[in-house]
Amino acid sequence: MNKALKRPQNAIATGPDTWIDHVEPAVPYRQAVAIDDLLADLAAMWAALETYCVAGCCGFDAFDFSADGVSASLSKVNAARTCEALATLRGNLLALRANAVSSNRLNMFCDKNEFLELLGHLDRCYRVAIPVGRDQR
Repeated sequence: MNKALKRPQNAIATGPDTWIDHVEPAVPYRQAVAIDDLLADLAAMWAALETYCVAGCCGFDAFDFSADGVSASLSKVNAARTCEALATLRGNLLALRANAVSSNRLNMFCDKNEFLELLGHLDRCYRVAIPVGRDQR
């Protein structure tokens, strides 16, 4: 993640002045792998983070991926189970031979590594919310 005053166009916001750099996919949209079926276990997380708009309109800009946004989502998702689902999704994505992924649910088409970086950020944010030695809802 980078930190500066102005977020570049198409970067994924992770806070007021932090973001994940946009990586232009190396292939056209039609060659991206659709991953909607891989996102099912995280449906509650996506819904809880979708606070600025709806993904169908704004794509990633509809989501609050900040640490505060993740913290606010804890009333709707279980942090430990979300981390498990994020790890599963990450493993599934790493197994894909494709360099680009797309999702109708998230209204996105991006470089796989850019999406993996977002998942890593979310995992770190949710892990902070897991009390040592017990599960949290």
